[in-house]
Amino acid sequence: MHESESSDSLPSRQDSDLIIDDEGEIKRWVRPDFQFHHFIQRLTESNWFNTIIMFTIVMNAVTMAVETGDTIKAKYRTAFVTLDGIFLGVYTAEFILKIYAEPIKYFYSAYNLFDFLVLLISFVQVIFSCKSFPHRWRIQGAALRTLRALRTLRTLRTVSFVKGLQVLVTALLDTLRNSVFNVILLLLLLMFLFAIMGYYIFGYKEGMSDKEHWGDLPTAMLTLFTLVTVEGWTDVQAELDKLTEMSRIYTIIFIILGHFIFTNVFIGMIIMNIHEATEAYQHDQMVERELTIQRKKEYMIRRQHEEVRLMLEKQNQGDYKDFYDMVKEFQGTLRHDDYTLSLDLATSLRWIEAYITTLDHQDNTMYRLQQLHFEMCNLLAMALEKKLKERYGL
Repeated sequence: MHESESSDSLPSRQDSDLIIDDEGEIKRWVRPDFQFHHFIQRLTESNWFNTIIMFTIVMNAVTMAVETGDTIKAKYRTAFVTLDGIFLGVYTAEFILKIYAEPIKYFYSAYNLFDFLVLLISFVQVIFSCKSFPHRWRIQGAALRTLRALRTLRTLRTVSFVKGLQVLVTALLDTLRNSVFNVILLLLLLMFLFAIMGYYIFGYKEGMSDKEHWGDLPTAMLTLFTLVTVEGWTDVQAELDKLTEMSRIYTIIFIILGHFIFTNVFIGMIIMNIHEATEAYQHDQMVERELTIQRKKEYMIRRQHEEVRLMLEKQNQGDYKDFYDMVKEFQGTLRHDDYTLSLDLATSLRWIEAYITTLDHQDNTMYRLQQLHFEMCNLLAMALEKKLKERYGL
């Protein structure tokens, strides 16, 4: 049994508690449904459970998209109602299982609170629109259409199951909470200043004025919002050109300040926060992987020590002839997926570098020795040939 499996089988603090009996002894109380509760915990944390919920969300989104067609909706109205009930049943079962698994920690997560709110809105829409519900309390008309439109919030539950989306959402919320408020406030002050100026320059005079865009403060603010977004600002400028060509200076200054400066500052803040959130997420993943590997190593070492201890005990009992039989038996217990710790010098980068360097020196030395040996053999051959020629008079 692996360490993770053995640790999961132990009662958690939520499943057990310390109690004092009549004799004053401290004992641990374990909930009677511990096994079933532990099974539900592992079920809600499993990948295939999240896959089923994710598939349900996707199919619900597809169903709502198809339902927008009037012809299809009128023809398959009963099927759409049945499917909506099935989706709602799956979401309800998910909520019940998660509440049973973690009744307190469930509400600590903002994503779980959002899921609960979406589920609550769905039940309100179903209950108050039911025909068996009292007519005076029944929701109809615009309120019912609004509640049905809020069903589209179910698609946002995808964020609860995708870590990457959670990182982006967290970064955007942090940006809005910490920095964007000041930028928006400063932009509103700038728009208020230019709105007052635009009212007195372009909308105050009678006759030659643009009352449609600058007639009062709210209208001027809406016109400046068009200039900030740079969407359709040419139509506004065309009306201003009929009054005076100097209006282009006013428009250019506001677009530079409102669009290029404030918009880029806003985008820059979002990019920085997303970058920081992504780095923090990657760091947490790395730490989690390191901890997992460390736990596996510790468990492997303990298991190997235990197996060696058992083999030594068997050797003392005379079950093995010698140490080689022990090693052979131990090798038979190893599996192909076991981890192997390499604690020798070959795992040191400095040792490897020194070893490779010495191999290079060794190769150079061998090459020089071979050259020296070649020269020595050549000289000996020349001396022998000279002596033979003198002996035989050649």
